[in-house]
Amino acid sequence: MIKKITPFLTPLILSFSTLSIADNHSSGNMLVNANMQVVSITGMSLDKRALLGGSVVSSSEITLSAQVPGSVIKVNGREGDMFEKDDVLISLEQESIEAQRQAAFAEIASANEEMRNAGVQYSQSIVSPDSNGMFGSLPGAFSFFTDPLVKFTGQGNPEFDRFANRTSRFTNYQKAKNRLAQAEANLKQIEERLKDANVEAPFKGVILEKSVNAGDVVQPGTPLVRYANIDDLEVEVNVPSRLVRSLKMDKTYRVKLDIANIVVNAKLSQIYPIADNNKHSVKVKFDLPENLPILPGAYAEVEIFEASTGNMTPVVPLSAVMYRTSLPSVFVVNNSTNKTELRYVRLGEQVGRDKKSVLSGLKIGERVILNPNILMTSGMSI
Repeated sequence: MIKKITPFLTPLILSFSTLSIADNHSSGNMLVNANMQVVSITGMSLDKRALLGGSVVSSSEITLSAQVPGSVIKVNGREGDMFEKDDVLISLEQESIEAQRQAAFAEIASANEEMRNAGVQYSQSIVSPDSNGMFGSLPGAFSFFTDPLVKFTGQGNPEFDRFANRTSRFTNYQKAKNRLAQAEANLKQIEERLKDANVEAPFKGVILEKSVNAGDVVQPGTPLVRYANIDDLEVEVNVPSRLVRSLKMDKTYRVKLDIANIVVNAKLSQIYPIADNNKHSVKVKFDLPENLPILPGAYAEVEIFEASTGNMTPVVPLSAVMYRTSLPSVFVVNNSTNKTELRYVRLGEQVGRDKKSVLSGLKIGERVILNPNILMTSGMSI
């Protein structure tokens, strides 16, 4: 008997289950609608306090590139390692440059000897202008008789010949002197290239990024390492354009450093002269105190106040603010379609116990939903 009754009971059980699920789904929708409350955004006249997020950057960050071609012999350290000024970071192959240096020394020695010989020849043309005459070591006595005869016959001018000889030897001496100077300049260039084969730290700092390894072949201009000074750190922030006029150079501002969880005073050191077309903000930098336990790239928040100008500032209830992502957002009810819209906002200072001012994202008079349900999405009808 039990086997015969079972087929009749199965459809009945399924129908009850379907009704139960439908009832639960209907009651869930009713629960969302029951908790939903829409309020309008109001405004207040107050001093605006903005917490603007930024990042810690180095005051001096450079990319060191190869100045000479060659193979990478050794890379000292890796990302995060610290170095003192003039420490060797990367060593390049130096044998070919060393050979050029030895050749330059030989060229200088030859030029020295050539200049010495030319100098002696020039001195001889002054002290003994007739030393090359046909009478050997007694040219002066016979030239007393021969010079008038040469002039009389019109075959030459002995005095001009001696001047020409002296000028020629002086020219040879100057050429030898110039060749020596050229050889010394060539040696200086080679020694500079030899020095460039060792890439040294320009200041005390840390390696941020390494671009080559031992064995790599580089050419002049090839990036080697990205290097930064971590003693002098700054906070870089993109400030909304309307808040820039409230900033004052050399004034101190409160900065919260996320990585160290501390609040310090930082001096405003730079305001960039142009604004970003996409973000409608201006980049500014604040100098941090020394010896802080932070590194470049850390997150920081800067507290900036804008004096009240009598304008009304939108204020939103905290119960309307959600943090489904890292950015605060609210559900706005579109006045035309009466549907929900998810909108990201930028919050300012605390107003009372349960409200916050809004820097951007909302306008006075717009409607937002309080205590939005986790199931709520954009496009829902209200």
